[in-house]
Amino acid sequence: MDEIHLQVSLPTDDEGMFGRECPSCGKYFKVKPGTGLVGISTCTCPYCEHTEGSNKFLTSAQMEYIKSIAVREVLGPALRDLENSFKELERSTRHSIISFEVQTSGFDFPIKYYSEADLETLVTCDHCGLVFAIYGVFASCPDCARLTAMSMFRNSLEAARKRFSILERIPSQEKEIRDTLLVDTLSAIVAIFDGLGKRLQKQYSTLIPDKPRNLFQNLDALAEILKKNAAIDLPNLLETGQFSKVYYLFQVRHIWNHNLGEADADFVNRTKSDPSIIGTKVLPTEQEVIEFLDLVQLLGLRLREKMQEHA
Repeated sequence: MDEIHLQVSLPTDDEGMFGRECPSCGKYFKVKPGTGLVGISTCTCPYCEHTEGSNKFLTSAQMEYIKSIAVREVLGPALRDLENSFKELERSTRHSIISFEVQTSGFDFPIKYYSEADLETLVTCDHCGLVFAIYGVFASCPDCARLTAMSMFRNSLEAARKRFSILERIPSQEKEIRDTLLVDTLSAIVAIFDGLGKRLQKQYSTLIPDKPRNLFQNLDALAEILKKNAAIDLPNLLETGQFSKVYYLFQVRHIWNHNLGEADADFVNRTKSDPSIIGTKVLPTEQEVIEFLDLVQLLGLRLREKMQEHA
């Protein structure tokens, strides 16, 4: 039987991207054709890092779309030829003793169009330039398979900054809402730094162990390990006084996560605060959170630079 080859172009969304679905973990992402590596025939899942031929990453909707085109282009003409043959038989036997009458309702082969899903994070790979979109924060590039930690780190902090800007539109009398946004943004910044840390742990596993858990949420433990394994002085990655501000807000975030924001003796000891605040709630100020965004980004970038020196 002769093989039939069809070339089908996948439609893109409004941003010029089309979807991919990992054959291993089943998660969905999108890539922008014309960016990234040229002539690459493989794809890497940004979530689980499974690598296989690009044709294995078709989504189920794309498969249905391709099949509907194949049916229209291949089966459609064949059935229409068959219909014409029967009609010709009908015409040729019209005045014969035995005649044939053919009735058909036509053949309809609709294309199964689809739309790509929206994703929360748009990324441009630092290494090969591929533009892709994912759920979540950190990921590997589908083209070059390199970790996009720093790009995602910056993008995530920028997203947190934009969310925090909502504070300007909240009336001052809505104190509870304003306080919640302050604390939520503080927690988000620490979580973003922790996400970067998990990627650095994966990339520099000989220098940064995967235990204790949440190492990048504990600046004391992180500083000790970096000093011991990589001769990196974490506090000195920032200017005088800047690291103290970062450290203080990490501790504020800790008591909000574990003690409803109420200062205890451990918080006072770690931050060298006035003992009289024990039992009271500690809130970051708007200016502290804005500065925290900048300092955590600077700390992450400088830490990555130091890690690269030891690679």
